Amino acid sequence: MRLLPPMFTAQSAVSAFSTDTNMQSKQKRYPTLTGAQLPKDQSDALADELNTLYQSVMNSLGSDDAHYIQRVYATVVYSEIISRGLLAAAGRMPSKRSLVATWLLGTSLLSFSKILNNMELGHNVMHGQYDWMQHPYLNSQKFDWDIVCPAPLWQHSHNYLHHTFTNIVGRDHDVGYHLIRVTDEQPWTPSDRYNLFSTMVLALGFEWAVAFHDIQISADEYADSPQLTEIMQPKSRGLFAKIARQVSKDHIAFPTIAGLALGRRSAMTTLSGNITANMARNLWTWAVIFCGHFTDQAHIYTELDTNESKGDWYIRQILGSSNIQGSKLFHILTGNLSHQIEHHIFPDMPANHYARISPQVQDICRKYDLPYNTGRFGRQLRQVIGRIRHFSKPSAKEWQVYLQSQATESTHAAKEKQDDAPVIRGLGKYLPPVMRQALFYL
Repeated sequence: MRLLPPMFTAQSAVSAFSTDTNMQSKQKRYPTLTGAQLPKDQSDALADELNTLYQSVMNSLGSDDAHYIQRVYATVVYSEIISRGLLAAAGRMPSKRSLVATWLLGTSLLSFSKILNNMELGHNVMHGQYDWMQHPYLNSQKFDWDIVCPAPLWQHSHNYLHHTFTNIVGRDHDVGYHLIRVTDEQPWTPSDRYNLFSTMVLALGFEWAVAFHDIQISADEYADSPQLTEIMQPKSRGLFAKIARQVSKDHIAFPTIAGLALGRRSAMTTLSGNITANMARNLWTWAVIFCGHFTDQAHIYTELDTNESKGDWYIRQILGSSNIQGSKLFHILTGNLSHQIEHHIFPDMPANHYARISPQVQDICRKYDLPYNTGRFGRQLRQVIGRIRHFSKPSAKEWQVYLQSQATESTHAAKEKQDDAPVIRGLGKYLPPVMRQALFYL
């Protein structure tokens, strides 16, 4: 996992107003923008229309919305209880066929519960979408979801950094998660040759990448700050405390209880079901997130415009996001992040309204000649994988830049950087750098 930026800089991006034919072709597939896309009067008018739409929905919130999220919470709780009972009971089935059938049913239901908890419940509640209810635990300050990442760490890296600096290379750390190259603004390194393999590892362990994401961001951004230890220690302690709770719950407590009550086979069916459900939730979450941000026409920005207006911000959210078409159940299981465009322009609006306002957002985009990127799940996923594969290989120019950087890199400077790094001995040296950082400050 890449902890620090490479020693050389990226080549400048293709200008949004370039006239070079070859560059336009490249821009069309993977657009990179350097400035505002509409004149100020138009962006201000767009902002007024979107603000009016937002206010109309927020003014309509009431008991129906409160009952909806409470039903989602109840569904998560009861489906988890039933699924864990099925996984434990699977070990007591008289035949192998009934054991497998019961295990599959329990694992599927637990996967459903974890996905619903992660997407429609946790993600949306922690965005503050239901803070207006003043509910004792369904609010952004107290709710914590069923993954290894503590809520405060995610809210900093996601709610603040990602939603503020969306798709700006170097400011939005969700662009590739420090691991996957998805734009030519990220300098090519030899490790990018394994982009597809790295993506598979990231997808299977997505909750772990999310958990250590804010640790890595803080280690990078506060590297030269005298407050580094003061910032990193509580983050690291909170992270490992949450990891201990999650691992103990899914991999120790529930299997042990099932084993003591029903026998060793029940312990194994419970443990294997928990592991499988967590991986299914990780794969699903990764697919939804990447399909919402890294399709062919998801725009990347090179810098933050210091004079960016609210309208410009809206446009950056629209151009940098992609929607996924599907059924009502599909949208619920994605946490309505299948309406990624609507979510990015209105992140604190209850997500169950996104489908209803989607036609109005499309009309506004059409009015101002802005693309509204949407497509079926299979199409969007193919584009994501194609993008990741495309950026695993360097262009001729990128290869020359890399060779030049290697030739001019100072051995002394590299050694000095290594000497300053915290030393973790024993098994720690086999861990990714970001985990070593977290252990050091723990």
